[in-house]
Amino acid sequence: MSEQLCFILRYASIQLTYVTSHCSKISAAQKIGELRQNPADDVWKEQVDFKVTRGQCWHVVFAPDESYFAWISAPRKLLLVPWDRERNCIASQLPSTLKESRVDGGIVGGPRLRETITLTCQYPFLCVNFGISNKTVKQPTRTSWTRYDFANVNVVATGHTNGRIRIWNLETGAFLTELISHRAAIRDLAFAPDGSLRLISASLDKTLKGWDLHEDGNMFKTFIAHKEEALWCTWSPNSKLLASTGNEKTVFVWGMDNYKLIRTLEGHSHNVVSCSFSPDGAVLATASWDTQVILWDPYLGVILYTLYHVHPPPSLIYASGANSAWVRGVSYSKNGMNVVTVSDDHLIRFWNLMGDVDPEGIAGEDEDPLSCIYSPSGRCVAVGTDKFKVTFYSAPVEIPRLTHLARMAVRKVVLTQHVDELEIPNSLKSYLKYKVWV
Repeated sequence: MSEQLCFILRYASIQLTYVTSHCSKISAAQKIGELRQNPADDVWKEQVDFKVTRGQCWHVVFAPDESYFAWISAPRKLLLVPWDRERNCIASQLPSTLKESRVDGGIVGGPRLRETITLTCQYPFLCVNFGISNKTVKQPTRTSWTRYDFANVNVVATGHTNGRIRIWNLETGAFLTELISHRAAIRDLAFAPDGSLRLISASLDKTLKGWDLHEDGNMFKTFIAHKEEALWCTWSPNSKLLASTGNEKTVFVWGMDNYKLIRTLEGHSHNVVSCSFSPDGAVLATASWDTQVILWDPYLGVILYTLYHVHPPPSLIYASGANSAWVRGVSYSKNGMNVVTVSDDHLIRFWNLMGDVDPEGIAGEDEDPLSCIYSPSGRCVAVGTDKFKVTFYSAPVEIPRLTHLARMAVRKVVLTQHVDELEIPNSLKSYLKYKVWV
């Protein structure tokens, strides 16, 4: 394998280094659509915690196959909007495709293909994610009767202010079950990418919990390490690691084979509120209120790169306090070359990790952006704001070098600690470890 790897990387580097042109530049990213709250839905009158309910679009989420986009359009309303992957846009007009699904009172309207599905609940929505069952994943032999068979069902999980998680049928919008254990609001949900329907929840009760939907949503693990509220969690693409962040400076990395804490990442000087793995799982990007995004090697815990949102880099006192450049969200592109971030200065930055340290393209928002995500295809970026608005930006695909493609292919199966075992030149080892980006 070492000889083949060396040949592939050398050939790609020597023969095709000229393939660096863009299909179209990231700086040409344009606004291609938006979703705005219906004024009639803005009826939230109760006195509750502003930070976790009213007017905060914490999450914007695409289904893994890009069939739907999940939009929290109001505190008690969540829309599953059909997405056209080919045209890179919303697949239908909302007014003509609305369908209601409620916990109380049953489903209004029968299931019809590719319609917008509306989920409503008594307790406000805070987060959402899609669970796509993988029929090729071998499930453990069941030793007891189960109420639900999720083997052939794709689901949507929603987190609420009352600390409960609701599971819905993605195809029909039918409410299926409720998961109860957390003692405070749910701030994030993440399904394992391997299709096993293992669900991890992050809560303001300072814990993460693991749920197995193939066992009727049985809660199989409580992850205890956070000293403050847990705000975010994300799986590595190979489902071997989980990273979690919260209202503290530390990032926690968990091994998902034994569900134990394997590493803490220390480097930020303010709360770390979002994180995202690279497509090969070799790099973890973390966004913090200290105005920085740090790119880590999650296996060794070392800092590989820092994206500064304020120049020159601010002093510790400024970065660790209230400032106008808190970074709220970060997302990795499918090609592993680009990162998008949103911050309190109302800017959406597109970073080319293989180019300049400064962002290539900057777009502005008229409202406070709180979250961002690349679509699974990498052709679109969705940005959620504090007024329940979602804006979609085109993200033109950049043609990567073959050396980078080879690196990602290798790093999907070779962990950092095993790179040194390969019989290849040290320069290639540094390249595989992302010590050298280009």
